[in-house]
Amino acid sequence: MSKANPHVESPPTPSGDDAIQPTAPDFVETPEVQPLSSEREHFPIWLYLICGFALFLAGSSFTGFEIFGQDLLDQGPGGPVLSSNSSAAAEAPASPMDLGKKVYEGNCASCHQGSGAGSPGSYPPLVDSEFVIGSKERLAAILLKGLQGPLTVKGASFGTSVMPAQESVLTPEKIADLMTYIRGTWGNTANAVTADEVNAAKTKFASHSQAFTQAELLKIAPNGPDPSDKK
Repeated sequence: MSKANPHVESPPTPSGDDAIQPTAPDFVETPEVQPLSSEREHFPIWLYLICGFALFLAGSSFTGFEIFGQDLLDQGPGGPVLSSNSSAAAEAPASPMDLGKKVYEGNCASCHQGSGAGSPGSYPPLVDSEFVIGSKERLAAILLKGLQGPLTVKGASFGTSVMPAQESVLTPEKIADLMTYIRGTWGNTANAVTADEVNAAKTKFASHSQAFTQAELLKIAPNGPDPSDKK
């Protein structure tokens, strides 16, 4: 009997055997645990594939590989340079004809036209012109110092507008490329011009302070092209 409540009886204290019986009040059944297997679980094959692909991508960023022909990975520092059609074309040095064409389009085509045909009565043609395919020295003089007064080309007369000098605008190299272009296009077949030849003309005509006239030009090569033009 409890001292606080004499009418309530405390349950009897179970014996040691009774405490572990399923019928005991405090009995808790422990679930059975399967013993650990001694066999190793195999590493998933898909995880191997993912790791391998990740390593391939990491290595490719340093070696410059391409994936399926596309430049999807950077070449990395020190990696090999991968050539393509566009990059190979960009790396190829431009020829004097190509360079001369750019100079012509930027400085001459507005007057002499893209076809080199000029404008009747105003701007002389460059196609089959004796001043273009003739003496290189004379053509260099025109470009370096300019041209003024009327000019007769292939029997036709052209105006008196002044052609501006180009020696302060274009380098000897660009003038040589320009001369090479107009002497070798539109059916013209005269030989190329070098920067050394332009420099020689520049030295020779250094004291000529004004644009050349036709009479002065004809004195430069009265007997046709210079011997050097036939090299």
